[in-house]
Amino acid sequence: MWIICKPFALLLTGSLALLLAGCIDQIDADLPEPPKKLVVNSILTPDSVVRVQVSRVTSPLDSSARVLTGAKVYLLVPGQVAVPLSSQGKGLYSLPTAPTSQTAYTLQAELDGYPPVQASDTIPARVPIDEAWYSFPTGTDRNNELLGTIVVRFTDPAAQTNFYELSCYQENQGVLLDVRGNAAVTAEDDKEYEPQSLVFSDRLFNGQAFELRASFLTHGHSGGGSSPPTTRDPLLVLRTVSRAYYQYRKSWTRHLYNQGTKGDTYNLNQLLFLGDPSTMYSNVAGGYGVVVGYSQQTMRLLPR
Repeated sequence: MWIICKPFALLLTGSLALLLAGCIDQIDADLPEPPKKLVVNSILTPDSVVRVQVSRVTSPLDSSARVLTGAKVYLLVPGQVAVPLSSQGKGLYSLPTAPTSQTAYTLQAELDGYPPVQASDTIPARVPIDEAWYSFPTGTDRNNELLGTIVVRFTDPAAQTNFYELSCYQENQGVLLDVRGNAAVTAEDDKEYEPQSLVFSDRLFNGQAFELRASFLTHGHSGGGSSPPTTRDPLLVLRTVSRAYYQYRKSWTRHLYNQGTKGDTYNLNQLLFLGDPSTMYSNVAGGYGVVVGYSQQTMRLLPR
């Protein structure tokens, strides 16, 4: 336990203040004005009503509201009349109906003083899970913590390129899946970025039955024995995602990693890229943001 007498503590505090003040060098710079463009974000899925957020590009020195409440937002479907979305406040707009899969949707947004923007995407059809389960325990890691194994099988539709996102949850926490040895996932080259979910294409198994085996570390369970890892079995979520969703998730994974704010703080490799800029994917014409779609199946896994 460290004890510092008050006079010395005050002297130390004052010295630190002077030292820190000496490290600040104020400079004058004419920062370029950010482009006056709208930012539109929406994730379309049959499991939810249509929701859209509209905001604007701002500079780091702009303290005014970023979200925009006065925009006109429309949903367009080929062969149908454009449907206006209702403002819910705080830049959010919605329709009380859910979109359907295999339908092309276009979102348009307009606001005085900004160029109009639009983006289109199609929600892919859901690919069902053929079979999935988990086993526990199936091994230990280097810290002698018990590991489980998750197995999921599905059949990839042929004659088209498909994209997937797979994630697992235990209680109210995400489960990191270790899929070393799976060629399709390894080919995505995402492991070093520590993604919270697995995003991959069917490039190596198009039109074939696919099996993924992954080990996982359970939450709140360690030591010996073969009792269940938690009080409830884990949930598996398989999303069939659009190409735009796939491209966005790829760019987001790399962007998040480069911020140095995720994972444990002992990952020194992450510091090598701290703050490095990375280009975020956008499919919004005339502005920024993404409009993407997915379908999903959620399954509670049973032990084997």
